[in-house]
Amino acid sequence: MTPLVVRPRPQADALAARLRAAGHAPLVHPLLELRPGDDLASLSHHLQHAQIAIVVSRHAVLFARDFLLQTGQTWPNIEYFAVGEASAETLREAGLTGTFPVDPRSEGLLALPGLQAVAGKRVVILRGNGGRELIADTLRERGADVTCLSVYHRHYPHQDGELLCRQWQQAGLDSLLVTSGELLDALLAATPVEYREWLLRLPLFVPSPRIAEQAAQAGFLDITTARGADHDALLAALELRKKQ
Repeated sequence: MTPLVVRPRPQADALAARLRAAGHAPLVHPLLELRPGDDLASLSHHLQHAQIAIVVSRHAVLFARDFLLQTGQTWPNIEYFAVGEASAETLREAGLTGTFPVDPRSEGLLALPGLQAVAGKRVVILRGNGGRELIADTLRERGADVTCLSVYHRHYPHQDGELLCRQWQQAGLDSLLVTSGELLDALLAATPVEYREWLLRLPLFVPSPRIAEQAAQAGFLDITTARGADHDALLAALELRKKQ
């Protein structure tokens, strides 16, 4: 298959390499760039005073890890939670153990036993700029003292949508791998009206029911929900579709 990979580098290149090794011919065009966040300078201070740290994406782990390494600091010995398996695996690569839910959504995270009795505890949420407030709001309702840190910043470069769609069609694009709601919005925003029907008919692979619902509301007709956003999950979903 010839899927479009729109996640930011270097993850886009790593996913594409994995797909090529399995016999696919991905097209890589990141719609998002990630840059260091405004709150990195206070990261160590907040971690040292917290009992719980929550990472909402693997990018949050990577930017936090790189900053701590560059400044000669270490991760404290506290409880770590991750929204999904991909971010938990990135924690493991950093030498940490993170608890994660089977349901890779904020709702799944908030259902974990370890996040029920949090009254009086200091919780740090590592994330990008913006995003959903459900985790922070719910934990505050449960009595936690919550601090959200923007450890990376999302930047969406301008796209020449007409040129891109022509190139994608000429290259035989036949499927889409979209790993977040923000990337789905960016893809739709970059697609001119005259190419929208073509795009909406392409098989779309997403990592969670929430994004699948968002895609359905946007008009996508062929949506597959993978078991997560990690490379193995996306490849498995693509392989299953290839056999059908």
